[in-house]
Order: sequence, then C-alpha cells, then structure tokens
Amino acid sequence: MSEPSAGIAIEAATEHVEVLVERDGEPLAHEIENVGHGHTRRLTPLVAQALTRSGVRPEELRRVAVDLGPGSFTGVRVGLATAEALALAAGATIQGASSLAALALASGAKRALVVPLVPAGRRDVYAGFFRAGGRAEATLLAAPRVGPVPEILAAAAEALAMSGVPAVRFVGPGAAREREALERAFPGSTSPAVRFDGLSALDLAAAVASRLGPKAGLPPRGDLTPSYVRSAQAEERVRHAAVAGDPLTVRPMAEHDLPRIAEVEREVFSDPWPEAFFRGELSHAGVYARVAELEGTLAGYSMAWLGAGTGHLGNLAVVPGNRRRGIARRLIEDLLDRAREEGARNLSLEVRVSNFAAQGLYRAHGFRLAGLRRRYYRDTGEDALVMEWRAPGEVAARRAEPGTREASTLS
Repeated sequence: MSEPSAGIAIEAATEHVEVLVERDGEPLAHEIENVGHGHTRRLTPLVAQALTRSGVRPEELRRVAVDLGPGSFTGVRVGLATAEALALAAGATIQGASSLAALALASGAKRALVVPLVPAGRRDVYAGFFRAGGRAEATLLAAPRVGPVPEILAAAAEALAMSGVPAVRFVGPGAAREREALERAFPGSTSPAVRFDGLSALDLAAAVASRLGPKAGLPPRGDLTPSYVRSAQAEERVRHAAVAGDPLTVRPMAEHDLPRIAEVEREVFSDPWPEAFFRGELSHAGVYARVAELEGTLAGYSMAWLGAGTGHLGNLAVVPGNRRRGIARRLIEDLLDRAREEGARNLSLEVRVSNFAAQGLYRAHGFRLAGLRRRYYRDTGEDALVMEWRAPGEVAARRAEPGTREASTLS
C-alpha cells in the first residue's frame, strides 16, 4: 500500500488569493486572503502559513497545481513562479489549469452554455465558453475572449446559437460584478450564483486532478504556458516591427513543394495528410493551393476548394520556427482575395476548440462560429468548431432574415 502523498494548489490569478494543502485529496489547510495588488508581498507568507497549519513540510509535496490565468498579469506570473520554485525544491510534479476551465468544471450546470467571467481591469471581463450536456461535465466550446460586457454578451449569443443547448449560465467573480447587465440580456442566467466571491483553490485542484485535458480547456500535462488572452501592447508593437521587413511571398503550390510539405505535415499534425493526397488534389479544378516563402524557403501553405459560390479551407499550416511572423495571416488574406474575385458568398473551415490562436486569426478576418462537430479529433476526443466567412452582402442578408482540418500551428 502506497504512503499518502501531499499536494498544494496556488490560486493567485486575481486579487482573491487561495492556497490549499491536501493529502490524497483531503484538505488539510486552506488559506484565503484578498491581497489587492500585493501578490509579490503576500503569496509566499500564505504558502508558508498553509504548510505550517497542515503539518506538511515543503519537501513532502508531490503535486503542485497553479492557475495559469487569465486574470491579473502580476498574479498569474507570481503564482506560477512560486509554484515552479516549490516543485523544483520538492521534486514534485507541477500542473496548471486555466481560471476559466476551473470555474466551468465547478459550475455543476447541465444542458447550458457555461460562460465563466473573471474581471480584466476597467470594465472589461475575461470570458470562457463551455458546453455542459446532460451529465454536467463542461467541455470547451470556443476560445476565450476579453472585452467590455456588451461584446461578451454578443459573443455569448453567437456561441449559444450553435451550441445545441437551450440556456446560458454565467459563473465566477466577473458575473457577480456585472450581474445586472447579464440578467437583462439573459434572464435567469446568473442563478444559482457560483464562485461570485472569487476563484477557488478547491476548483483548481479538482480541475488538475480530473486529467480531462484539452477537450475541457485544460493544458496537456506539463504545459505551463500562461493564458493572458490578450498580449501586452508593447509586445505586439515589438513583434510587428520585427516582422515588417520579412521578404514574404505567396505563390501557387507546385509538385516540387510536396516532399517538404509532407515533412511539415508529419511534424505538426497528429493526422497528417499524405504527399499523395496533395499531389492528387493539385490536378483538380477548383483547388486553390498556395505556398508562403521566406527568402525562397517554404514557411507555410494552404489548400482550399472554391466553386459554385462557396468554398472550404481544408488545410493551413505554418512551419515550426516561423510562427508569429504574419505567415498565416498572409495566406488567409490571399485566400479571401481569391474568394472575392470568384464571387464566393461564403467560406467554411473546421478548427479545434482548443486552438485559440487559429480561432483568433480567423475571427480577425471575419469568420464567425457556425456549428460544432462533436468528438471530431480522434487523438484527444475534442470537438471541432465550424467557422464561416460570409461576403458583406451575404452577412447583411442573413441579418435581415427572421428569427477539415484546423491550423494547429497558427500563432
């Protein structure tokens, strides 16, 4: 029989900080404090206090859980640094979860679109989008968003329309702050109140222990990438300046590109398209296949089908090492230019629900949520979002009416 093992959960993504020490899932100490902006000053003493009250020595820890955000930039960074230091000193495993996923999994909602809300400064909120079926297990539906409440309400309405569930449930401290506006838009959507007083280390520990993975909005084991949702403005300015001079060209895909494309497929996709498939498609009418090059070297590629006023983007990838250089954006813009030239009324695509970077790219170019393919990806059991771009006239007409693959390397 194995000896009991201890773990610690550090919830520091907002001003409401919690530290939980447990042994085999049984809470031993649970410290809670509203620290304001004092994460750097107060988190270490709270960790020490929780360990002392639990009787657990730091070297006894075998598991460390930490909130990866979104939330306070400072809180997320301080929490992660503290968790990593504890794990390193104790030789413990460390795992993170997002604040939004932890809230969604703790909601207990059934047959509802679950929208966790976390304050984001000023009057903005971070929002997640999860689908709860009849068994009250929330699964990720779409990438998180951040913005003022009217924008989040519009995003919730869009997600609800394609979710296949009848109601919306808002949970978390952001829902408490914006309850009046949420109820005006969706009556009954904030009851019962879930975690209105703040994020919980109990929820964080449970989310990490669930091992549900990307289909529930949780990162793969060992992935400690913080979820900030929006980049710092200074970071974006530096990145745009750095890539502005890249000699990027887009040209038709040719047969001599296919061996390298097949290598990239095997490197970045869990279900790569074989070289023979690309070769066969290149000979068909209506196929629009492009390659992006940097200084004569393949940096990305796309394959789409256009015809009869419609189209479908089947494949878009960026070569590892060339991400965040505007390559995917150029390929999408090239495809949309061609679609307009041919008079296409709409374009569709599929994308993993956990592929936030790709969803953000497509949304920035006018694609919107249009449908859901359940358990579409065999490697993780994740759902696929169907996103659709419509020509301006088609969008206006649709508003007047009464009431494949995903680019997993895009970033």
